Amino acid sequence: MKKTIITALFALIWVTGQGQKHLPAFQYSKEPAVLDGIIIGDALQKPDSVRVRYALKYNSGMGDALRRGSTAVDADGHFCLNLPTGTTVDCYVTVGNCRFTCYVVPGQTVSFTLNLEKQKTQGLSKALTFSGQLADFNHDLVYATEQGFDPETVYRDIEAKRNMGQLAAELPEKSEEGYFHYLDSTYKRINELIDNDRKIGTAYRDFAKAVNRYELGAMMPFCGQSIQYEGIETEEAYDAFEARLKQRLDAYMQDAPWVSPVLSYVMWGMPETFVTSYVSRPVKLPADYQQCHLASKFLEQMGAQKLLLTEEQKDSVRTFLPVLGRDVLDYNDRMERELSFVSEQGMSRICTLPDSTKDSDDILSAILKPYRGRPVLLDLWETTCGPCRFAFKEMHEKKKELADRMHFVSVASENSDLATWQRLIPNYIGDHYRLTKQQLQTLHQQIPCDTNGVPVWVLINADGTIHHAFVGWGNLDQMMEELSPVLQ
Repeated sequence: MKKTIITALFALIWVTGQGQKHLPAFQYSKEPAVLDGIIIGDALQKPDSVRVRYALKYNSGMGDALRRGSTAVDADGHFCLNLPTGTTVDCYVTVGNCRFTCYVVPGQTVSFTLNLEKQKTQGLSKALTFSGQLADFNHDLVYATEQGFDPETVYRDIEAKRNMGQLAAELPEKSEEGYFHYLDSTYKRINELIDNDRKIGTAYRDFAKAVNRYELGAMMPFCGQSIQYEGIETEEAYDAFEARLKQRLDAYMQDAPWVSPVLSYVMWGMPETFVTSYVSRPVKLPADYQQCHLASKFLEQMGAQKLLLTEEQKDSVRTFLPVLGRDVLDYNDRMERELSFVSEQGMSRICTLPDSTKDSDDILSAILKPYRGRPVLLDLWETTCGPCRFAFKEMHEKKKELADRMHFVSVASENSDLATWQRLIPNYIGDHYRLTKQQLQTLHQQIPCDTNGVPVWVLINADGTIHHAFVGWGNLDQMMEELSPVLQ
């Protein structure tokens, strides 16, 4: 009997250890993450709410946007808060004067009990008990932060000193080598603290070392902004510095630190710094990270930049986002519907350039030739440009009012899908041209403003001369201010 009990205890210990061995897979879901729990304290000290701050990673099209949530604590100390995070994400939780970080999982519940009386006398990690998803990991995270070896906190302090101009004053050597020695020694010190504290589990240990490695790499490019050292007065000296920095980052990347799935938990966006600016070879990212990161970029394009997906991008979404692609395409369809409207005026027509002018170096004159005698508002747009299409919608009624006083001419290019262009233009008042990419490039060279981006607006006087050209859409009132001089 005694042998059986001992065997069972060893089995229980082994199972418990296995449960903490590795972080669970990085997750994404449409279902919100749930954070709930109990706050224990007397009536005088018990807070009436729990507040949470977190980054929206993969969700509504705004990329990595900061979100806040809060919920009331009831008379028994219970609370429950839904967080539409989209992915596994870290949350900054505030309960009264207590603040700590924990991770939540979409579609799953993370719970904690906080004893405020114990927190005052024994510290936060003794007062907090987690259950549900990531329970042991979250407790280790709070414990490590309290002990002062949470890598993210350490590097955040370094970043704050750098931004305030205090970092150089604390370095033993005000030099490039001194800066990198400082980073290297910080990296080694944090890893030693992590390894020497046996109270934390393997899952958090792996995570903390990944954060430490990641943050070290992220701090490397800031050397030139932090240290005022001699020898960087010339362009040649700066090029040499850039080459040395690139060598350091290449060495840093030798063992492909981004291949670890743990890094899916760590941060977003910064790998692009290494890939695009400094690293010679491609960086392999964890598959879960790639899925969420790519989806987030597409959604950011649509949400923040107001650019719809091209047909090629839609094909990429279907190919490379087998799980998340439907969400991305649905968001694009929703934006399409918001930008669509139906005109019953029959005031638009498709126009083509005469064959004799198609290869001309003066595309602008060829387009404007039929419109002499009245002012012209010429706009360059593309079907995937949200602001362009919003401008068509906003200006629709005003164009009807001004139809007998000026011409409206719109130019798209082969960059716009032909079928989409043909579907949209019956709703957009004016004459519509579709140019080749070469013709568009020639036209850009004739417009007296920076033509990077769309929409581009060109105001033409009645005699065919350019009055003004500008890029972007603000609102209808601003456009009418621009139009007023040529309508006099």
